[in-house]
Amino acid sequence: MQKKNHYIILLMTCIVCGVIPAFADYPIGKKRTAITGTFNYFYSSKYFNDQGKLISNNPGDYFQASSYSLNISHGLGRRVDMSVTIPFASQTLVNGNNSETKSGVTDINLGLSVHFPSIDYKRYFTIRGSVGIPGYQNNQTPYLGYASKSVMLGANYSFTPYKNGFAIVEFIYSRFLDAQDGPNQYRAVITMGKMYNKHTSVTASLSHQVSQSVNTVFNPNLQLNKNFNAATLNLSIGRKINRMITPTLQAYYTLLGKNAGLGMGANIFVTVRLP
Repeated sequence: MQKKNHYIILLMTCIVCGVIPAFADYPIGKKRTAITGTFNYFYSSKYFNDQGKLISNNPGDYFQASSYSLNISHGLGRRVDMSVTIPFASQTLVNGNNSETKSGVTDINLGLSVHFPSIDYKRYFTIRGSVGIPGYQNNQTPYLGYASKSVMLGANYSFTPYKNGFAIVEFIYSRFLDAQDGPNQYRAVITMGKMYNKHTSVTASLSHQVSQSVNTVFNPNLQLNKNFNAATLNLSIGRKINRMITPTLQAYYTLLGKNAGLGMGANIFVTVRLP
């Protein structure tokens, strides 16, 4: 039972702490639309226990997930954007002689962002709000998420600390609503980026997420595994093909954590800005 619980923690880290592409958080523009398609691959064969010690799984045991998402963002005004994200995931859990696979739409997200620019438009303060709606039920393992509605509130500050560069400092609070024990989740992200030759961007970000709940007992039911924390390093490089299309490659690695999987993986995402 304890071994099974560790795999559920890996699943939580992949789904709940999923890597999100980092961009300078500037408005899309009134009546303009940006569409981003993302492919993500995650793999883990080790985990951090409740003391933060790194433990290897039994030989041949692992958790991996491939996910796809489509994000559509539209500028309602010069400072207000709305967005919808539809994700799809395929997960495989190997535990001894038992192998389980599950695929489906995960948590659909509907959001609104309000931007407050500086006079010279080089700095932005942004407030975000969103709701999450599960597109699945937890009736077959490995579970795709908490199967709970959620709300998210966030704020970030984007600025240009050096020539052709940008930085983002972001804080996010999330609450899962369908159970009394939540969880409550807190995430902080620091991102630094630079543009080269007006076409290539390189970014590095460090994120730390803490999930808190009075329910600290591990159980094969993902809905009961809600207490963990993890820090992740992300590196990415993007290349603007033209003024409308920008593909980006991102790699990430879990640096440390408690009750969390040691995950590594990569994202490929393409943003298309419609005129």
